Parts: sequence; structure tokens; C-alpha cells
Amino acid sequence: MTKSRKHASPVLTRGQLWKTDRAYIHIVELGKTLLHYRMTRSLKQKGVVTRMSAIGTMADYLKTNDARLVKTGAA
Repeated sequence: MTKSRKHASPVLTRGQLWKTDRAYIHIVELGKTLLHYRMTRSLKQKGVVTRMSAIGTMADYLKTNDARLVKTGAA
């Protein structure tokens, strides 16, 4: 059996920019289990607090909200 690409978890890397219907999500740092991210309504928004989440939780959020990858991260 093969997995459908639509249901696969997104691969998260540092520097990625994701877009949902309501917000942009910028992955700032990525650790073993946690990641730091910034969520803004527009790309020009300044002074945004960096938040922390579990990697699995963010992957589920991106999958649930049909996020698209706008900018790839660092290799």
C-alpha cells in the first residue's frame, strides 16, 4: 500500500514560510521535539513574538489548515 501525498506530514525545516487562509507561519528554529515559529497576518507585520510548539502539533496544524509552502528553508 502507498500513502497518499495529501495526507503525508509536511517536512519542516528552519527558514520555511507557510501560508494558510488566515496567516503566514515562519519557522525560526527547529529542535528534536520543539520548534520556534512566528505567526503573522501579513508579511509586513513587525514586532511579532516568537512562539514554541511541538513539531507534531505544528505539522498537524499545517495539514489541517491546508497550508502551502511559500518559501523553502535552509538545507
